[in-house]
Amino acid sequence: MRDDFAIDQVVSLECVYLSMTEHFRLNCFIEQYIRTRNLRSVSGIDGVLRSTLGRYPGKPPVMVNELNAWIDKTLGYRAAHPDVLQLDDA
Repeated sequence: MRDDFAIDQVVSLECVYLSMTEHFRLNCFIEQYIRTRNLRSVSGIDGVLRSTLGRYPGKPPVMVNELNAWIDKTLGYRAAHPDVLQLDDA
């Protein structure tokens, strides 16, 4: 990652970066992960994800695609096809 990106970085997985200027707070990232993997029906998935994220070996800043890939590999999940995802009411 670029050196200038290290300025004002978060020291833990409090947030996950979408771009150099945009990020998810951890709660939003977890919600996004559950939605894109269609895991709402999995009992205790929020706790499983939080526990798994506590073991993340990388160092901040963390990009969303890196973290998604690591969780997918660690827990064996896959992203649902966009046509399968239900749209949330605005």
